[in-house]
Amino acid sequence: MLNSRRSMAVLVSSLGLAVAACGSPPAPQDTGQHADPAAIAWADKVCTGVQAGSAKLSNPPSLQSGGDAAKTADAIVKFLGSISSALDDMAGGIKAAGPAPVPNAQAAVDKAAGTLGETKTMLDRTKSKMEQAKVGDQSSLQKLVTDADASFAKLSEPGGPIKDLRANPELNLAFDESPTCRRVYGNA
Repeated sequence: MLNSRRSMAVLVSSLGLAVAACGSPPAPQDTGQHADPAAIAWADKVCTGVQAGSAKLSNPPSLQSGGDAAKTADAIVKFLGSISSALDDMAGGIKAAGPAPVPNAQAAVDKAAGTLGETKTMLDRTKSKMEQAKVGDQSSLQKLVTDADASFAKLSEPGGPIKDLRANPELNLAFDESPTCRRVYGNA
């Protein structure tokens, strides 16, 4: 018999999007280098989008093992919709921040936006398949969750939605010093 709560946890953790579980960066050590105030303000805007998106992920549906498989599948589909909306918020945060105010950052910004877009496309495709699947019992639900989990296995990288942005050393420093990012990632 499928433990639906465990399956939902596996599915969500496979997505690697729950910000609290993204492997928060350690509190920065003062190296004597400090980010440009414009870069910190930019990072604040990005992390505001991450915060808005992650809020949508903070309340996954409560699932009971042994419950109605069709209702469980519906709850998973609804939560996948929340994740899709969260990805929109996160990508919107990057877009709303505008061009990064540090040299050589555009490649990192493009990669982060691309990763979020690809993830959303894959998620929406899986959600659509789940909406169309016929789920009548625990066995069919198990297959649905297993298929969805396989789709997300590639997405389970730690670091969350700002991982690609942190590849730029100056943006990395700005994220470390941003009050909003420190609050979102638990380093405040």
